[in-house]
Amino acid sequence: MPRVKLRISHLSRQPRFCGDDDALGAEVWSELDRHLQRGVPRPAVLTIFPEVVQVVDLSPLLIAVPDHHRAVSSFASQNGAEAIALAGVLLRRRAGAVLGRDAVVFIEWSDGRWWWCRRPLGVPGTPVADADDTVERAVEGAAKPMGLGGWFGRARFEQMRIQLDGRPGEVN
Repeated sequence: MPRVKLRISHLSRQPRFCGDDDALGAEVWSELDRHLQRGVPRPAVLTIFPEVVQVVDLSPLLIAVPDHHRAVSSFASQNGAEAIALAGVLLRRRAGAVLGRDAVVFIEWSDGRWWWCRRPLGVPGTPVADADDTVERAVEGAAKPMGLGGWFGRARFEQMRIQLDGRPGEVN
């Protein structure tokens, strides 16, 4: 994977990013929702560790690395990573045609559990009138969304190891 400069910030896990799957999902979703109030946010990956949440602006990585799934999977290779969350606006496609855009938070835990929430968006990123947020979970037997998750499994299978230089708050 090429060397890429990333903006990385670190947030304390206490008290905001704690609790069960739904509590963590709701907190990440509310953070994305706050960003949506100001326009279309840049995509981010959050790596959840026992004490800290690492937030990475994905835009530079998505430009430099054509395999976006591999790029996100690399964050799952970090020692101590408990979960990976992808937050941002994704294109909704069917048979190659773009059907619209959704605000999305997808969280995957290292044991394969997942949680996700999505909201249809209009242009230029405003919520569609009368559209409800949809929340689905692996524990309810829902089918995993295509193209999301499987990050921990891929990181293990490909024996990935990401190298991040710098300290919290620095540009890596």
